[in-house]
Amino acid sequence: MYTIYRGGYNAKHPKDYLMSRPRGLYCYLFLIIKSPASLQIDARPFTIHSTSALIISPNTPYQYSGLDCEYKNDWLYFDCTDEDFISKYQSLFNHPIPLNNNMQFSQYFQHIIWEDHYALEQFRDENVSMLFEVFFNKLLQEEQTVKTQHPYNPYVSRLQKLRLHMLSKPYHNFTPAELADMMHISPSYFQALYKDYFGVPFKTDLINMRLEYARRLIEETTLPFEEIAYQCGYTNEIHFYRQFKAKIGMTPGEYRLTVR
Repeated sequence: MYTIYRGGYNAKHPKDYLMSRPRGLYCYLFLIIKSPASLQIDARPFTIHSTSALIISPNTPYQYSGLDCEYKNDWLYFDCTDEDFISKYQSLFNHPIPLNNNMQFSQYFQHIIWEDHYALEQFRDENVSMLFEVFFNKLLQEEQTVKTQHPYNPYVSRLQKLRLHMLSKPYHNFTPAELADMMHISPSYFQALYKDYFGVPFKTDLINMRLEYARRLIEETTLPFEEIAYQCGYTNEIHFYRQFKAKIGMTPGEYRLTVR
């Protein structure tokens, strides 16, 4: 279970602000640092130039300050009694993690503080714990991005939204030109960004989404296969059969027999 002692959202401090705790805190400190900053954590120096998350473990000496500008952050003092908390999230402790989608993480932060203050008592602890779990799991993903040296890109948030849009409408005839126009970039740059960030070419990803949608329709309906092909965006039933067998390893008819 998570216990929140206190916290604040979008706190602002003058450029000469300095927070120093040479003996650390009795609990965990969770920060989202939103402005350039200088850090020292257990005698290790760090410099932050872009929005970053930071979890400082109890009794760890630290100090941080702005870099000649107004200092901004979200902050939270918390503890966790879950037995696997340290082993699961230890890699996140005591070093800054750059955030590609800082707005998303700030929203998580707001939700945690809101639930802790205003949720009905019978739901509060569970809601806070679930939000923390999602938050920290997302941070693990961000950390993995840093380890694989995936470069920061300002288009990441829009790419994520477009991919979710595609997933919700796999039957639509999406084209690189259409989606690139929505992002105000060229189709060739869009396709390069898409493959670089998601690790799969745009066209392959769209086909996979359509075939997964087809699987669900086969499992959940009695629609004929030509109708399923049409509802998944295929104009050629034979093309649908070929792609389905190549991806799933059996024909639509064979697959339906396995799930009935």
